[in-house]
Amino acid sequence: MKILLIQSYMGGAEPPIFPIGLACLKTSLSGHDVKVFDTNASPRPFDELKSKLVDFAPDVVGISLRNIDSTNKRTVVFYYDFLGEILDAVKECSEAKVIIGGSGFSVFAAEIMQKEPRVDLGVYLEGESVFPALLANLDSPEKVPSVYFRKNDRVFFSGAAPNGSLNGFGMPDWKILPLSHYTDRDALGVETKRGCALGCIYCIYGFLNGRQYRLKDPTLVADEIEHLVKECGARRFMFLDSVFNFPRAHSEAICKEIIRRGIDVRWSAWFSEAAISEEFLDLAARAGCDTVMLSPDALSDPVLKMLGKNFSSTQVRESWRLLRKSNRFDVSYNFFKNPPGQTVGNFLSIALFCLKAKWQMGRKVHFEFNSLRIEPHTRLHEIALREGALAPGKSLLYPEYYINRKTWFIGAIFDTLLALKGK
Repeated sequence: MKILLIQSYMGGAEPPIFPIGLACLKTSLSGHDVKVFDTNASPRPFDELKSKLVDFAPDVVGISLRNIDSTNKRTVVFYYDFLGEILDAVKECSEAKVIIGGSGFSVFAAEIMQKEPRVDLGVYLEGESVFPALLANLDSPEKVPSVYFRKNDRVFFSGAAPNGSLNGFGMPDWKILPLSHYTDRDALGVETKRGCALGCIYCIYGFLNGRQYRLKDPTLVADEIEHLVKECGARRFMFLDSVFNFPRAHSEAICKEIIRRGIDVRWSAWFSEAAISEEFLDLAARAGCDTVMLSPDALSDPVLKMLGKNFSSTQVRESWRLLRKSNRFDVSYNFFKNPPGQTVGNFLSIALFCLKAKWQMGRKVHFEFNSLRIEPHTRLHEIALREGALAPGKSLLYPEYYINRKTWFIGAIFDTLLALKGK
């Protein structure tokens, strides 16, 4: 069967990110004639897509909708709008069956299937085992778990499939596209686990990947990194995990395996303050880590508790002390401007922390202040409904943001100052 896999378009305002989801999917499709097209790596995405559709004449078109909108909430790019243009191109140039998947789709699966009748089938959550099974049952999709399908002009769901072991999926196919297209420092991603046992109220990872960790064997992770470096010519990557160093024993084993093999590579990752120690930072640095990304989101214990964090403000400050002492990393912090429980005093403590950190480390430390997008399947959604910040039944496909009514002006002042600076 001829299959064209397409990475959905993200507007061209950001550098392209290697489509790791499609690389994983390609590995599972042995026996099929598969081509991959990333609209984000093309100067003429829709014209080139039409040409590929005509030249290749696929039987099936698979579309990965990775994100609905951008993470930059000051200048939001609504990626979902471009899905219509991709479907226009497919329907104009092909009679292929259209299957959609990806994390962005899965979060809003039923709604997207209702809104977009040009999509024939939807793969819900993880596609490595579902997609090949669906290709073998295109005339009877109801037999395959985790599939949205149409029957008599109605949308049905076949029921969720159990999560699979990462050790059985095989290595992503890193050669589906030229890595030269992906020049951003964090454009290549390596996955060490799926699932998240942490309880951040705004995070969608637990829904997408499960609440229990499924750990990839550290030797398999190192195999993938070694292949990426020695066979594909990569010089850096980022770990895709929601938090790399939790559970810490697993991340330590990966770092030790990289060191043992002598793999010369640089990488970044998201870290939890709760699992940072001087010894671990030394190990990570020796394994090639040069950038530590942190998302404390707040600096007040009551607010941290309301956000569902598993660490205290003391641990945030202590991890900063260790990072400053090490002086071997670039450090990035994410904070929310106006989360639940925020006060003016809380915000001022964050501002003072940032000023002090900037004075101490200069260009080696970076800060992002974001708004809280309300996602379905999260506790923040429940909080917003309970507080009356969101009307019952309101669609979240189009972005809605949590606003703490007591300190709404903090976000407004902050955004005004950023606008004056041209950001």
